[in-house]
Amino acid sequence: MIRLLIVVLLLAAAMWVGPWLTQNPGYLMLVLGPWTVEMTLIGFVIILLLSLSLLWLSLRILRPVLGFRNWTLNPFRGRQQRKARLAFEQAALALAAGRFQDAEQYFDRSDAMPEFTILRQSMACYAALQAGHATKAMQLAEQLDATQAQSCYVKADLLLRQNQAKAAMELLRPYMLLPADAPLLAPLYFQALLAAGHNIEVFHTVLKAIEQKWFTKVQWQAQRYQIYPQAIRHLAAQGVFDESSDYWLALPSKERKSMAAVLGRVWAKVKAGQVEQAEKLLVDHLAYSDLPLVWPVLRQIPLKRHVVLLRKQLQHWLRDHKEDAVLYATLAYCAEQDGEPMQAELAWQKAMQYQPGLKI
Repeated sequence: MIRLLIVVLLLAAAMWVGPWLTQNPGYLMLVLGPWTVEMTLIGFVIILLLSLSLLWLSLRILRPVLGFRNWTLNPFRGRQQRKARLAFEQAALALAAGRFQDAEQYFDRSDAMPEFTILRQSMACYAALQAGHATKAMQLAEQLDATQAQSCYVKADLLLRQNQAKAAMELLRPYMLLPADAPLLAPLYFQALLAAGHNIEVFHTVLKAIEQKWFTKVQWQAQRYQIYPQAIRHLAAQGVFDESSDYWLALPSKERKSMAAVLGRVWAKVKAGQVEQAEKLLVDHLAYSDLPLVWPVLRQIPLKRHVVLLRKQLQHWLRDHKEDAVLYATLAYCAEQDGEPMQAELAWQKAMQYQPGLKI
């Protein structure tokens, strides 16, 4: 492409300089079917420049309308964009494969992509952080549009990944007052509150989340398990969790009775040394349909040898659900708590057999 352009430029220079050297104005004759057009070379150049200007202006106006924002008449610019697009694709693949240093280098070479500025810059932040360049990651994050909620999300997430929960919380707090931005940032805000130790404020924020509908019904069902167990556990560890307190009673009855809240209460009883009562509370409320969301939290709760009732309930469900990986994983947890490593290993092998991607 570049060689062809050089040849065209040389021919154009010859057409322009030749008549000037020979002191002859020169002329062009264009035969287009029945029409014959004759003009001097200078006139042709003037018409050509006017035509190109008109074409450029038309493209400038029509490109946004027709969706050709990145199409260009400049061959050098087009080549640069193609290289940047290829580098972006390679960076995304490297990031997905966990090759963070390669991804960081590819992102540095893909900056000629205005259509993917926020996406590219955000992914570049994570690549730099995972490659061990936290300062560079934050510098890239600062270059994002501060008025966009997506930019705030990236900055706050980077801060949380660097254990700077209070900074993330302060960054997110103003955005949570904006109804349009709150749903996107709400999961990070709850995470920041919990990590910063603002556990009672978590319950006040839950009321806002329910009232302003930050989450869909399905999202909230899963989000509960990220909130209640951790908040109640932290309060219980401080010895200040009380089911008669105002922040707890202010929650809707449905929230206090949810399985996620029950898990938090179970954890609180374990912290208080009431492990037997904790197991009974768990078994009384646990349903088979709750297991996929319950198990990731339950495996963190040290019930020790008080898992007899729970194992009986799980064995009962196993009769009708013999290929449920989460059920076997929960049985493995019970065996570990009961001091039976061999049984735990067998149950875990069964879990991996039916769901190989299940994480411990």
